[in-house]
Amino acid sequence: MLKPAYGMKLSAVRTLLLIAAGFFTAEHVNISFWLVLTLIVLGLILIRSTRGISVYLVLLCTAYLYRHSAQPPAVPPMIYQLRQFQGVVIQEPLAHPEITLKLLSPLSGKVVLRLQDSISGQRYGDLLSISSQIRPLDYPRNPGLPDYNRQLLNQGIIGRASARRSQIRLIRRHLGNPVLNGIIIPARRYLVRVFHRYLPQCDIKLLLGLLVGEKGELSPELSSALADTGLWHLLAVSGLHIGVVVTAIYLLLSVLGIRGWLRFAILTLLTLIYTGIAGWQPSAVRAAIMSWALFLSIPLQRRLTSLTSLAVAGILILILNPDTLSSVGTQLSFTAAAAIITITPKIQDRLRQIPTPARIRKSILLPLAVSIAATAGTLPLLARYFYRFQPLSFLATLLILPLITMIIPLALLVSFSSLLSPVIAGTLAQTLHLLLLLTRTLITVLGKLLCPTVVFTGRIPAPAVWYYYGLLLLILNWHHNRARTLFRIAGLLGLVLLVTGYAIHKPRTAITFLDTGAGDAVLLEDTLGRKLLIDAGIDRTDVLSDYLLSRNIRHLDAAIVTHPDRDHYGGLLRLDPAISIGHLFIPVLSGDTGYQRLLQYLQARGTVIKTAGAGAELQGFGFQIHFLAPDRLTCWLYSRKLAATNQVSIVNLISYSGTNLLFTGDCESASLLKQTAGSARIHILKSPHHGSRRGNPPELFASLQPDYVIVMGRYPTPARIESILPAKRITYLNTRRDGGIILRFPGGKPQFRRN
Repeated sequence: MLKPAYGMKLSAVRTLLLIAAGFFTAEHVNISFWLVLTLIVLGLILIRSTRGISVYLVLLCTAYLYRHSAQPPAVPPMIYQLRQFQGVVIQEPLAHPEITLKLLSPLSGKVVLRLQDSISGQRYGDLLSISSQIRPLDYPRNPGLPDYNRQLLNQGIIGRASARRSQIRLIRRHLGNPVLNGIIIPARRYLVRVFHRYLPQCDIKLLLGLLVGEKGELSPELSSALADTGLWHLLAVSGLHIGVVVTAIYLLLSVLGIRGWLRFAILTLLTLIYTGIAGWQPSAVRAAIMSWALFLSIPLQRRLTSLTSLAVAGILILILNPDTLSSVGTQLSFTAAAAIITITPKIQDRLRQIPTPARIRKSILLPLAVSIAATAGTLPLLARYFYRFQPLSFLATLLILPLITMIIPLALLVSFSSLLSPVIAGTLAQTLHLLLLLTRTLITVLGKLLCPTVVFTGRIPAPAVWYYYGLLLLILNWHHNRARTLFRIAGLLGLVLLVTGYAIHKPRTAITFLDTGAGDAVLLEDTLGRKLLIDAGIDRTDVLSDYLLSRNIRHLDAAIVTHPDRDHYGGLLRLDPAISIGHLFIPVLSGDTGYQRLLQYLQARGTVIKTAGAGAELQGFGFQIHFLAPDRLTCWLYSRKLAATNQVSIVNLISYSGTNLLFTGDCESASLLKQTAGSARIHILKSPHHGSRRGNPPELFASLQPDYVIVMGRYPTPARIESILPAKRITYLNTRRDGGIILRFPGGKPQFRRN
């Protein structure tokens, strides 16, 4: 049995874990309400006979029911048919042109409204009438990638809309929370105004990320450098930011002679305001609650352990907002904090054995220990959600951290001094500008230096994450013989499973039709692991790059861009630099500026670029790949601007194990498709030009007689083929409706798996 003191010491931690387990079960497993209720009653009855252990069962089942009750109701379809709706602004933009509205009764839910010609004028608490239609959430859905539609629905967001200024009518103001309306929102606006007055735009983007976690407007170069250095966590308001702010306020209050309960009240109030300015991010709320526990210990002269205050913060956050459990930011914040609390002392004990001066130990070794602990704690989550991790991120953090601890208080000082003296504020802003410039430069340089050390893992499964944390827990308890024994057994078992998995794993023939939101993107894989990409989708999303990295695919043997339209080549513009392409086959060398930029970029990276058209064959894959179009005459007409881009679209006939697939690109000539296909029996047809009327006449299906038709990039289709094909006994698939689709050939027969 556990000692009473030990049991009480970790009771908050166990409570948090049980609540999280109950929430997780509710999100993934459907259990009868009456069965759960029976287990609760049974647990209450057995409390005495089990010496309290059955309380854990009661808590687990109660958390399950609570999470189920907190899930949003189904969205009525009539909401998406309205031409006008009313809502109250609950989140106004800082830099991006989007606001969030809460619909008025009898409607329910939240809507993200994109402002097409203005980002000013709409404020928190405004009641607006919008003359626009709410669209259902339609983010791309693909195998192995997060479903953002489900995540947003769990947060109560039911759709999106867009409107111009003329479509927005203000009905009433100040309907929101009085505290937010009177203090937090005005303070947030004031900060933005001050920064725009004294700093250049590039500084403001980074500063808003550091100060309030607004990271959507960062440049691609800086975002890439932050990812390569593992410093993205600096843009999530957490213990670092709250700690810097609290320390500055604490020192100021100490200088003014304010102590005791008054100091606690002021610190709590100002921390609450800063957390609100940061948008109530779970990481900020967690840090604020832990800070309040520390503040309260001073006048009470009774201190909670850091692990207990972390657990209490987690319990409160989950009760107030159950959806935060599935938030990546929340998971990273809590695991990093837990690792810092539990692992840092172990590392410090090791570092103390190194003979170093006290100043170096305090200024370098202690931050180094904290950075190493945070890296160790978040490593598996970074690998699971971002498909990579930077093992040397603790060194980058050690270099950037001193700058951040100066930037945050200085930014607040600039804002405060602007109320008193614009001259002083301008002088301080110049120093702030230099610090931000130095930070940007250092992050960019570190990104280039540390880029080769990034470890790409692909998306690791959830059991592997739990296994890692289990081993970490055993290491932390290494002083117990039982922990050492269990570690050796678990380590050996994991090694056996890993080696066995690699030994029995072999590539399988598969064709993946990706849902990129707009355009086409198809990945072909053979049994030797060779990979061919046909088109890349549009560049408004990172679907292609994310999917490849989630599979730990960092080299494509070949790629085909069917024609120079952005919804077919755009995804390659956003391809992660870690992914290389051996050969690129295109119909023509000329195109718009984006197409030219892509060819120059790939050529500079060593990709061999070749033109291909009718009569060509691509060999070296487990598929037979024939190019049926375009012909030379059409390409010549295109070069003279006498033919459109769709007319030079590559058409491929791909065969595998007796199954013929016709990839049509955006070719809209039904006669050309029938002629080029010849006598070949087409089993699977990729619908021409995303289901367009011109490209999908009824006679095309009557002539080719495919068994399956796949539409990519559009649903419903202009040709309404989803209502035509069932009558012809043709199976209809659509990546916009079904999500990403995987085609495999078990026993040589085609078999589709929808997302």
